Order: sequence, then C-alpha cells, then structure tokens
Amino acid sequence: MLNYRLINTLNLSQETEWKQLVTSVLGDGVHPKREQGFCLSREALRLCLSERGTNLAISDLILEKYSAVKGHPSLTISLSHTPEWGAAVVGDAKDLISVGIDIEPMERIVKPAILERISHPEDLKINPLSVWSLKEAAFKALMNTGKFPHPVEFSSLKIGHEHWIHAPSQTQGEWKLEEKHGLVVALAWIKI
Repeated sequence: MLNYRLINTLNLSQETEWKQLVTSVLGDGVHPKREQGFCLSREALRLCLSERGTNLAISDLILEKYSAVKGHPSLTISLSHTPEWGAAVVGDAKDLISVGIDIEPMERIVKPAILERISHPEDLKINPLSVWSLKEAAFKALMNTGKFPHPVEFSSLKIGHEHWIHAPSQTQGEWKLEEKHGLVVALAWIKI
C-alpha cells in the first residue's frame, strides 16, 4: 500500500513542539521558509502514518537515512516541500524497496538549459515541469535504496510511460503524476 498527503497548515497550538524538532534536527538559525517546509512535510508524514494506524508525537518524527522513520522499519518514506506546502509518501517495505515524492508549484518555470541538462534522450515527451518533478521523485526513490554512494545525474534517469529506469544500473520503478492545489505531485517507487 502506498499513500501520500499534502498539507499547507500547522496546528499553532503545537508550535513549541515543532520548534523543538527543528532545533534538534536542523539546529538554530534556520531560515523561516525552510523551517516551515520542514514542519509541513513532517506533519504530512504524521498524517500518512495516522491513516495507517500509527500515531506519533511530533518529537518522534525522526528520520533514518531520509527513507524511514526511526523505529518503524516496516515502512519506506519520502518527503518534499515548498515554502507553503509539505508532502509525504509512505509505502510498505514488504512490497516496496523505496519511494520518492516531489511537489512543485504549477507556475514554476523549468528553464530550457536546465531541461537540457536533466533530460535523457529517450524521455517521454511531456511538459518540462512534469519531467523535472518525475526526475526528482525517481531520484529520491533511487537514492533511498541505499545502493548508490553518490548522487546520480538526473539525465541518467529515463522517464517512460508510467515507469522509469536508471540507465547505468538498470534499476527501475513506476511513477504517477497528479495535479492538486496548484501543485504538480510526482510519486515514484521501486517494487520488491
């Protein structure tokens, strides 16, 4: 099972708990927009977990290697955020090796030079923002496997029709793309 959540507000009565988590994970002096995105993505994670019957306190939202919640090895996770929105995706580790999520505002422009740099010659012909979002989600799913000691190039990821492949390793997965709340939401996963 794979589920994701988007969220753009936090419960203000929990502000102290969020501040404590930010300080414990990121330290002091974090830019307010980064802090907001950090908290929103973790609240989205908390809601995903709650939908699965796991209710965690804010202080328990500690990640291990970006792909798991400490103490919950049966799940694989990924987070994304903008300054105004947070997102999380959660999958069962018995079915999925890893997952990835990316959210981007629909008005974001992907410059032609960036598109050229990240494109694979055999990418599916879709709009530039969708290409970027899918590459980001697939990158996260790939890196969350723990099999790659260094980040891979986006151009090594080939986006096909509802699937993707990392050309050098032949690691492959599936993807889904949606538009919600003015955002492009890209999900990617690798099945066992």
